[in-house]
Amino acid sequence: MKTLSTAVIGLGRIGWQFHIPHILAHDGFHLTSVVDPLEERREEARREFGVRGYADYAELLESEALDLITLASPTHLHTEQAVQAMSRGIDVFCDKPMARSLAEVDAMIAAMRTHGRKLMVFQPHRVTSEAAVIRHILAQDWLGEIFMVRRTLCNYTRRNDWQAFKEYGGGMLNNFGAHCLDQVLHLFGFGVRRFDCHLRKIASLGDADDVVKALAELENGAIVDIEINMACAVNIPNWTICGRRGTAIHQADKFIVRYYRDDELADLGLQDGLAAANRKYGNEEVIPWHTVELSLADYPGADFYDHCYAYYAEDKPPFVPVEETREVMRLLGAFRECAGW
Repeated sequence: MKTLSTAVIGLGRIGWQFHIPHILAHDGFHLTSVVDPLEERREEARREFGVRGYADYAELLESEALDLITLASPTHLHTEQAVQAMSRGIDVFCDKPMARSLAEVDAMIAAMRTHGRKLMVFQPHRVTSEAAVIRHILAQDWLGEIFMVRRTLCNYTRRNDWQAFKEYGGGMLNNFGAHCLDQVLHLFGFGVRRFDCHLRKIASLGDADDVVKALAELENGAIVDIEINMACAVNIPNWTICGRRGTAIHQADKFIVRYYRDDELADLGLQDGLAAANRKYGNEEVIPWHTVELSLADYPGADFYDHCYAYYAEDKPPFVPVEETREVMRLLGAFRECAGW
């Protein structure tokens, strides 16, 4: 089994709590080194994982023979760090959002092609239990043609770290929006033909958005409603999926699906004229609903690093094609422009 010598750049939340544990747990990766400006974090990594720690990214590139760099650094650093790595023949796995702007994204893609390297962005919501359940629901065709999808993430958080500031690429449109938009398009189809977006700063202590309302119409006709609200004091279902024959909703640890079958409906016929039968509002039809409950526990999520290994070590197609990430980033920029931000 090929082993990829890997360095993690950034020992903050995502680097320390996700990337490093998954790299250590996977036989296909060997964590050799880390980069972080804080000495105490570098020392903690040396002590716990036996890796080499660097304060300076350029020194890492000069000193280490690497196959892969995982960028878990703040967003505004991604482009420069990715380009530097690929120019030295090192592949790059980049945390989301890929960059601050489409121009930065295109610079990364250009470097990938110029130097013949591999580049993929971390989009773990493609492999969550929620995504697995939704794929099952769609495969069963219980709902029929999907005409509306609502994806919601809410909490009440007075954000005061770097993610609260525009200059670092912060804000919920970049932070959670990159997840939600990629996940929805992955599940329901890439291709957006029109959209609208509103951004607000409500509870955040910085200047970046913490409330997002984005509407989009897909090429297949489905309406997508993405709401990210970090100033909401009550829980809202994460998913509502409406189809011609029924609806699926995510509640707590399960999805509830309510649908009917076309062959079980009565033949109502269409009334002619303006006189409603029996002067009644509606037709008193009793729809034969079927209800299914699907527990998230029965649909375990996948390890994203398995997909990384297949791409970087086994030359399989990328699980997240860079063209799809570019479209997500293009739309995030278009949403921001539409909202006047």
